[in-house]
Amino acid sequence: MKLDRFINRPVLSTVISILIVILGAIGLATLPITQYPDIAPPTVSVRATYTGASASTVLNSVIAPLEEQINGVENMMYMTSTASNTGSGEISIYFKQGTDPDMAAVNVQNRVSMAQGLLPAEVTKVGVTTQKRQTSMLVVFSLYDETDTYSESFIENYAKINLIPQVQRVQGVGDANVLGQDYSMRIWLRPDVMAQYKLVPSDVSTALAEQNVEAAPGQFGERSNQTFQYTIRYKGRLQQPEEFENIVIKSLPDGEVLRLKDIAEIQLDRLGYNFTNRVDGHKSVTCIVYQMAGTNATQTISDIEALLDEASKTLPTGLKLNISMNANDFLFASIHEVLKTLIEAFILVFIVVYIFLQDLRSTLIPTIAIPVALIGTFFILSLVGFSLNLLTLCALVLAIAIVVDDAIVVVEGVHAKLDQGYTSARLASIDAMNELGGAIVSITLVMMAVFVPVSFMGGTAGTFYRQFGMTMAIAIGLSALNALTLSPALCAVLLKPHKKEDGTTEDSTLKERMKVAYTTAHTTMINRYTEAIGKMLHPGITLTFTLIAILGMIFGLFSINPIVTAIFVVLSILALIGMSTKKFKNRFNDTYESILKRYKKRVLFFIQKKWLSMGLVVASIAILVFFMNTTPTGMVPNEDTGTLMGAVTLPPGTSQDRSEKILARVDSLIASDPAVLSRTMISGFSFIGGQGPSYGSFIIKLKNWDERSMIQNSDVVVGSLYMRAQKIIKEAQVLFFAPPMIPGYSASTDIEVNMQDKTGGDLNKFFDVVNDYTAALEARPEINSAKTSFNPNFPQYMIDIDAAACKKAGISPSDILTTMQGYYGGLYASNFNRFGKMYRVMIQSDPLSRKNLESLKNIKVRNSAGEMAPIAQFISVEKVYGPDIISRFNLYTSMKVMVAPASGYTSGQALTALAEVAQENLPTGYTYELGGMAREEAQSSGSATGLIFVLCFVFVYLLLSAQYESYILPLAVLLSIPFGLLGSFLFVNGVSAIGNISALKMILGTMSNNIYMQIALIMLMGLLAKNAILIVEFALDRRKMGMSITWAAVLGAGARLRPILMTSLAMVVGLLPLMFAFGVGAHGNRTLGTASIGGMLIGMICQIFIVPALFVVFQYLQEKVKPMEWEDIDNTDAVTEIEQYAK
Repeated sequence: MKLDRFINRPVLSTVISILIVILGAIGLATLPITQYPDIAPPTVSVRATYTGASASTVLNSVIAPLEEQINGVENMMYMTSTASNTGSGEISIYFKQGTDPDMAAVNVQNRVSMAQGLLPAEVTKVGVTTQKRQTSMLVVFSLYDETDTYSESFIENYAKINLIPQVQRVQGVGDANVLGQDYSMRIWLRPDVMAQYKLVPSDVSTALAEQNVEAAPGQFGERSNQTFQYTIRYKGRLQQPEEFENIVIKSLPDGEVLRLKDIAEIQLDRLGYNFTNRVDGHKSVTCIVYQMAGTNATQTISDIEALLDEASKTLPTGLKLNISMNANDFLFASIHEVLKTLIEAFILVFIVVYIFLQDLRSTLIPTIAIPVALIGTFFILSLVGFSLNLLTLCALVLAIAIVVDDAIVVVEGVHAKLDQGYTSARLASIDAMNELGGAIVSITLVMMAVFVPVSFMGGTAGTFYRQFGMTMAIAIGLSALNALTLSPALCAVLLKPHKKEDGTTEDSTLKERMKVAYTTAHTTMINRYTEAIGKMLHPGITLTFTLIAILGMIFGLFSINPIVTAIFVVLSILALIGMSTKKFKNRFNDTYESILKRYKKRVLFFIQKKWLSMGLVVASIAILVFFMNTTPTGMVPNEDTGTLMGAVTLPPGTSQDRSEKILARVDSLIASDPAVLSRTMISGFSFIGGQGPSYGSFIIKLKNWDERSMIQNSDVVVGSLYMRAQKIIKEAQVLFFAPPMIPGYSASTDIEVNMQDKTGGDLNKFFDVVNDYTAALEARPEINSAKTSFNPNFPQYMIDIDAAACKKAGISPSDILTTMQGYYGGLYASNFNRFGKMYRVMIQSDPLSRKNLESLKNIKVRNSAGEMAPIAQFISVEKVYGPDIISRFNLYTSMKVMVAPASGYTSGQALTALAEVAQENLPTGYTYELGGMAREEAQSSGSATGLIFVLCFVFVYLLLSAQYESYILPLAVLLSIPFGLLGSFLFVNGVSAIGNISALKMILGTMSNNIYMQIALIMLMGLLAKNAILIVEFALDRRKMGMSITWAAVLGAGARLRPILMTSLAMVVGLLPLMFAFGVGAHGNRTLGTASIGGMLIGMICQIFIVPALFVVFQYLQEKVKPMEWEDIDNTDAVTEIEQYAK
């Protein structure tokens, strides 16, 4: 391959690289920043309210007709729904990844409109809302009263009037769900007084409809030759409680009129009383902001923060804003950690390369390649529409050690030519590139080829692979471009001949002779200085200082305190000085030469014992298959995000007041933990349960990662809070959990299991089946807990109407039900305008008139003759028990079970246990479906992942076959790859075993064959193939010159040992900060680092011995099929080279 154009024109080479960097900087400035790529499926939510209805009523009259129409909408994956005793119903429809969320919402809306005629009038009056959103919470913020001087209704409505509308206008906000209530004009009816005047709630509703209206009376003077024209106005809807009090209900026989204030109390208050909020014990209102599908989450959060900062300046005295959860906190902290790792990896790679090359000029050439390739990658990422996320950043960390490889190969090749006696660095560069150009292109194609199949994988795992793989492929491609252009040009300019003629030419000018004299004097002075240093710094001491500096960087010891930092800085400087001494270089070279001699003997041994080499290959494949089948699987490891969730479930029928007292005790328990910064309590709502007085939730914001010790990570805090809650809070079930790593699936990191009853049977029987199943699950060692929030034992009253008695009295059953709804459930009677918004007018009996069953005696209904009759004589009441929430999953009645894997076990092992227990325990007609992230994990951990790896092997094989013009020789490369893959599994399982030690379990966690490990395996396939290609390529060239197959293999291995060791150790050392990561994103980083280092280290050690033997075997077979065509029979040009590598 002729590449002398770039060597002869170094300015052209540098211009190309500068342009790549400039374009990369432009791309970096335009890339959106996100935690993960757009992974979560588009979701459309349909909501409806049936005021006063029970869960079963909402299910039958609202949810069922809507679901029947929505089911099967285009690209739908699955559908969940809930109906609660608060009268609310919600359906969530999840769509396949890649579906246009706008079209999904339109399609669902069209289906909902088809069901409108089947819904009760009360539901359509309030309205059925359809909106697209994801279930990922971007921000949770609270407005709280620091001085405890404002009422809850004021705080809630201040937020709804002044804050929430602005938040909803922020680009990317899908929904802003306020856990509070709007203002409402509450009309508290007095049933006894109304009975005296022979009134029922519908009379009040009719009066409101007549007298609280907007009207358009018209105009005076239009087209009548008048000088002026006047618009006629009506006062319109009422606004003040006093105006509602004067509404006329009826005219009395004595000529007086009965006004609303005579039969009811009118009050501007809350629409409902389901929620109460506290922030650090103060009254508050909490808002959860959800993301709109397909938007930039990071930018949305930044805009919301800016908005809240501005709003905080104009808040009433005593009101404060608290952000209790912010997805950007974890994201930016993770990015900071990755960038720190990036810098550390850069420094460590520089040190390793410098130790091997022993020359600052030579080290600068591969070092320059790193920023060119990495920064240039950002431009192409921007072009293809990717984002700057944790996956792409991790890919760049790994790429540091990879992109330096090509440049190292070039530098090593030029040095080899200079060692042979070349007196011109330019000629050495040209000849070296003529030999290495093909190998570099081959290596690059193979490295990029392993990432091509992953681009076609669908689902969440496919998105992970695609973003990571494309980033790696782009960086590798730019690295190859750099190695073919800039690196050889720099070699020609920067490197010096190893053997140069003494003196100067006859026509040397005085200036040139002065330059030679100055250079000689300068070199002599530097040599004497380094010799003096070398006498003080023994090579062993230098190596010790270097190792201490590297360990200090890996474990963050440089930042403990100023004294320790100063010590490590001094040691690092001494190490660098020591490495620059001739004594250290000579010792290193002597050691390497000694290793090289012994290495060649060992290579010859493996070549002679071919059966041993082939046996090791077969054994590695067999052990690899074993570990692939036994290593625990997972999707994404859980991380310390700085936020925790709490869910409190109280006994059925618990009142709101009682719930608030118990929640206050839980709040005090949380506040006592030293790792907690703030906590937000929400009464009447659960993230994993439902809504109602028996539920409560907490959002716990932990202190910054830097302010917490290693034993205060989120896992330890969760365990501590759970244990203390078990001991102290006996009246409720208290759970604590971390939010999910991938937003958009569910509120918890636990496995979401939707139990289904396909028999359509009794709920109580279904509940017993679920309890038996969860008990069997908890008996398994893989499962820590399996809990369902469903409870069919909420106390309820079932009424039955005596239709015969109603007929005799001239009353219809609907009259009784309407009257009861007006007194007990509440009627949405009208609207009123205030504060620039429209609010509801609600009719309901005052609380004291409906506090118990005895209150029914005071409720009367009017018959056809206008007389009042007690409702109690027409109905019978029976105390029953039933659920407060009923759920459905894909049209079947369901109960959600949240399963937490036991410590030391992965989600993959828990999923296996779920399937096994279901097979053994679930009766016919009962089954389960996974939801959320667990569903994606189950789908991605099947045969698709294995197929991807097979395709990677096939792509590499085909490329190498084309390169070598042989279907046999590529096997020498491919059969060496399993050693590295096995090394990954060995390291991951070994570290997991250490993490399972009880003292370290909560700190280190566990590792699994998750997305991060699979990404590392795919990357290793390319890297390991590259090492093998270097040996095979060089051995094949020597074979074509006429050497025997054995000596071609031995010399090929010996010639490429140094660059293989250098590139492999550069990667291993560069990734050590990932392997020993702590703090933010530690679990994912550790898995990625451990798998990569284990695979590279074990793979490299095995390859350098086994690949030469495999080359001999398969080259022999190849020549049996097709005899060798000799390229150069004379071989005179190779004499010095053969002598060099035959020592």
